[in-house]
Amino acid sequence: MRVLLLQPGDSPRRGPWTRESWDLAVDLGKSSAQTAVEWSEIMRCPLLRFDDFSRNVEDVREIGRILSAGDGRLLDREGIDWWSLRSLEILREAMATLALQRMSKEVSRPATLWATRPGWPATAFAKLLGLPLRAYGGGLAQRSLHRVRHYARLSRYFSAAQIKEIFLDKHDAAYRWRARFARREQPEGCPVVVIPSAYTNVSRVASAYARLLPEQPFLLVATRRSARVFEAPSNVKVRELGSYAATSRSSEELKGLLESWARLTGDLKQHPDLAILQRLGIFDELPAALAHGLAVRDAWSCLLEREPVCGVFCGDDTNVNTRLPVLLAARRGLPTLDFHHGAMDGFYLVKRLSSDLYLVKTELERDYLLRVCGLPAERVVLGAPVPAYTTASLRSPVEKFSTRKTAIVFFSEPYENMGMKAEEVYRELVPPLCALARETGHGLVLKLHPFESARERSRILRTAVPQDDFERIRILTAPLSEGLLSETWAGITVESTTVLDCAARGVPCFLCGWLTLSPFGYLQQYARFGAGQLLNRAEEIAEIPGRIAERGIGDGVREDRRLLGKMIEPQMLAKWLGVEAPNEVARPA
Repeated sequence: MRVLLLQPGDSPRRGPWTRESWDLAVDLGKSSAQTAVEWSEIMRCPLLRFDDFSRNVEDVREIGRILSAGDGRLLDREGIDWWSLRSLEILREAMATLALQRMSKEVSRPATLWATRPGWPATAFAKLLGLPLRAYGGGLAQRSLHRVRHYARLSRYFSAAQIKEIFLDKHDAAYRWRARFARREQPEGCPVVVIPSAYTNVSRVASAYARLLPEQPFLLVATRRSARVFEAPSNVKVRELGSYAATSRSSEELKGLLESWARLTGDLKQHPDLAILQRLGIFDELPAALAHGLAVRDAWSCLLEREPVCGVFCGDDTNVNTRLPVLLAARRGLPTLDFHHGAMDGFYLVKRLSSDLYLVKTELERDYLLRVCGLPAERVVLGAPVPAYTTASLRSPVEKFSTRKTAIVFFSEPYENMGMKAEEVYRELVPPLCALARETGHGLVLKLHPFESARERSRILRTAVPQDDFERIRILTAPLSEGLLSETWAGITVESTTVLDCAARGVPCFLCGWLTLSPFGYLQQYARFGAGQLLNRAEEIAEIPGRIAERGIGDGVREDRRLLGKMIEPQMLAKWLGVEAPNEVARPA
């Protein structure tokens, strides 16, 4: 039995494997049932689909239970549990092993395994089967060619600045290079609230909160260049974490942690579930991650020693580099307050709440954290940074709003980050959207996520629709704006948080429920609160006009405070951050 393992990102539409015959294909990425049918026809053999063996939230909880067996075994001198920290980074791979185990039972023996290219998760699947694995492109010359093609793809997807950031994240995780070139600033003269940030969206939301306390200084410390790309209010200063990092470090503590890791490695074999993860290579990168992590921890420790920090306000404590200052501040008795830069944070299904309090922006978010994730109600507080909070409400570009609903907007996403193939998503969604646009007399807008490349998405679009349809599609790369929302007749997306922006403005938005990206149950939460209407298959796109007419979608949504949230009182924000409350604060209009 000849079995082809399709690695995430690969397709049966092209590649040397298309010239051979197969008895079974296994899609190791994420795809829809429709894609699976098409691929099975192309390859003339049955196809196993990864998503058919994944149990989403149930699997997240199960992996959280399994990984918790190692808690408390890798403690540093600050009491930080590095096993618990690094478990967040391997969560998706660890979850995938549960689906791979179920899927492996469907492969008959004897079998010969081929992978479209070397690497995980094909290697893990072969180990679960106990069979050798051959891979296309496994030779030295082929691997070199693959690397060249990889960087060529990067150049299509990302700007030069983004590629530089990716390179530094990978090759300067300990901030040694960045420490050499970062500007060393004088310490602040008065108490500051530190905002650790790795992304633009974190910086933007944190700044919206900071504007409510104009007399209180904030120090936003960027761990990556993209965190600096935002409009900072006058009370927010921006620094680079590299300016606090050391160019060299002591190896004694690392040596002790690696010894603890060696002991833990031996003990993992006694725990059946952890032993499987270890055998599949899930923990292989942990020793190197320990070395990098200690360097980042020391940079944050240096900041806390040099600066008059009075509290830490964190917008992403799943990211290890921005979670560390919360843990360090808590050890020093400083107030800590967390929030999330998006709609919801599903990692709370497995991680502990590291801060004193967690600040949510909407009742939708609060309900998710309490009901689905089980956070204690007394530590989850409600307060949005602006009235009628949405992503677009944090931006105030000067633009003319349209009073005519002229567009159907497809809010695209970086599907590749979750193992889904954008080409297949576009093949499935764009043709019926073009047909809907023609039928209703609307234009079709493709609104790209900041992590998507217009050039690459244009290339994919040309393969998905005829030329005349392609020419009717308007591709937008600018940030989501009130102007775009004002002209949107209907929106459609897989899982984007723009569904909340649409709901807040009475714009009907439809969620592609059969193309779920994350395992955290976000789509179900959106539907629970009426933020979006679920579609169950691509054919239902044609039903959108009828749904809008019959259900009156959008009517009264603006008044649903569960979606819009309630603006926080500046005095309460000051209290939770442990700073002096303002006497009078100008509230945003």
